[in-house]
Amino acid sequence: MGIKTISRDVFLSAMAIVMFTSISTGQIKYMNHDIVVGDVKVRTLQDAQMYLKLSLLSGIDQKDALSLTGGVDSAWTPVNAYLVQTPNHIVLVDAGVGKYPGEDSGYLLEQLKNAGVDPSKIDLILITHFHFDHIGGLVSPDGKRLFPNAIVRASQTESDFWMQDSSLIPANLRQRAAKIKAILTPYLSANSYKTFQPSEDLGDGIKALSAFGHTPGHTVFSFSSKGSELWCIGDLIHFGAVQFKHPSAGVAFDSDGKMAIATRIDFFSRAAISHAIIAAAHLPEMVRIERNGDALVTIPVEK
Repeated sequence: MGIKTISRDVFLSAMAIVMFTSISTGQIKYMNHDIVVGDVKVRTLQDAQMYLKLSLLSGIDQKDALSLTGGVDSAWTPVNAYLVQTPNHIVLVDAGVGKYPGEDSGYLLEQLKNAGVDPSKIDLILITHFHFDHIGGLVSPDGKRLFPNAIVRASQTESDFWMQDSSLIPANLRQRAAKIKAILTPYLSANSYKTFQPSEDLGDGIKALSAFGHTPGHTVFSFSSKGSELWCIGDLIHFGAVQFKHPSAGVAFDSDGKMAIATRIDFFSRAAISHAIIAAAHLPEMVRIERNGDALVTIPVEK
């Protein structure tokens, strides 16, 4: 079974300027990456994949970016969610883009089945931010909850921005906000949606870390157990080959580019000190960050 690139039209409903190129099924890597962090079990769940053009980057010369990607002007990136099994919860971090007619996406439920987890067993869903490739998989194409027993939790800051009266939302974002509300409404109606405050301790070794910039309330989730730590960093990074070496390189779809860069630099510096495992929405593997002089290097995390 292969996961093909989701189309530009579907993804644009979330990010407006993402660009895609087609790839063949034979090039697709269907990902299952499992690790253990203390008493916490973690699995990567790839919902779809896409190609991002290097022209989306700013703050770095295109020649320099190309030198880091082997001369390739577009980067393959997965659309990941994460299954995190803590002592007291079965957690889903983000929910992928979801299943849409005519699109080869929405493999999250199949990935959960492969992991031996029924969607009804998920009791907590943590959303890093409200871009469509992170929340689309919360509901079926006809708008029904796919996780009937889960509480969906998201940043109060993120929620306040996207869920406010449409007249207060910038005109170019109103259509996107309407889609976000439509996705979250089934959970709101079932009293299964709850916000958290910046840097709130969510219990069971889970903490919400404010990582604003990519969106108004973008959040990193920290899972701590037995002295080890996992950070699910959402969209703190998109181009691993470039932005680990040049964290000051921005991406066009950050809502506040300067803040996103400052946040990325801060978290990468902290990760190099804490040795936290990094799990990103758009990287093919989990890594640790280390310093080599002034440079940051990444070390893939094995099982």
